[in-house]
Amino acid sequence: MELRHLKHFLVLAKLKHFNRAAVQLNLAQPSLSRSIQKMEERLGVKLLERNSKSVSLTEFGELVVRQGQKIIDDVDLLYRDIRSLNGLDAGDILIGSSPIPSNALLGAAIGNFIRLYPHINVELIVESPAELYERLIGGGLSMFVAETKATDFDKRDELATLPLPEYDIIFCVRADHPLMMSKVLMLDDLREYPLAIPRAMPSSVQTQFGDLFDKDRHDFGGLVKFDQFYPIKESLLNCNMVAITPEIAVRKELAEGRLVSLPVSDMVKLTSCFSIVYLKSKSLSPVTTGFIEFLLNCHPQKNMPTRQQSELVTV
Repeated sequence: MELRHLKHFLVLAKLKHFNRAAVQLNLAQPSLSRSIQKMEERLGVKLLERNSKSVSLTEFGELVVRQGQKIIDDVDLLYRDIRSLNGLDAGDILIGSSPIPSNALLGAAIGNFIRLYPHINVELIVESPAELYERLIGGGLSMFVAETKATDFDKRDELATLPLPEYDIIFCVRADHPLMMSKVLMLDDLREYPLAIPRAMPSSVQTQFGDLFDKDRHDFGGLVKFDQFYPIKESLLNCNMVAITPEIAVRKELAEGRLVSLPVSDMVKLTSCFSIVYLKSKSLSPVTTGFIEFLLNCHPQKNMPTRQQSELVTV
């Protein structure tokens, strides 16, 4: 049994609702279901009684809850003892991020990291991918998180990239948007509505949609370019705007039903490929290595083992 499965189960046991637990854990509900199923398979017992609205614990589930938190606490204590020997009781780390992963991937991870390592100083700098690259090259960052495929960072010889899970790119709108009345939805149907896109959207992505985002087209309906997506989410709830974004950026709103993903039939499948990026030529400090390992274990890729600190270059 893996610790992450136990942590998932304890949150689900507390909330007794798959959807709410998935939102709190920043997971898709099917991923949470698979995690619980794997735990049940490995233990050889049924932990939950499931129905359409909630879950309840079996006697085995109650036992796991009673002893599971102690296991988590003991592992946290072990980590504290290890970092005391490993020099992670103090230090500084300069983390860069583009806007969407700063909220969707880094926020909770940094909070949990600081809980384990309260004497480490963390500085988070949120900028465009191009600005993050220049800052990293200039020595102003320890590492950063950004899209690496569309930006071609994964092809730069001087950069090391550690991929995080990929997320589908979607169009999203408020739940009662007029487009939701269409039985078959095509990209052309979006043209008459205001569109919200990232200011730093790579041209390679824009070209996938023809002239949809071209403000010079004859049927132009308005364009909103953003650096930070958070205020756009609030705008979507109050108008007929359509936004394009990685699904992870609106996962909570989708689960709550405040926003919905548009099922655009002729949209090419696109995914956001966020990665941890650092310089190959620069050895990583124990603090930076510890955070990278922590972040990778917070957001593991499918069928990939968790990384150990020894796999990264340290000083």
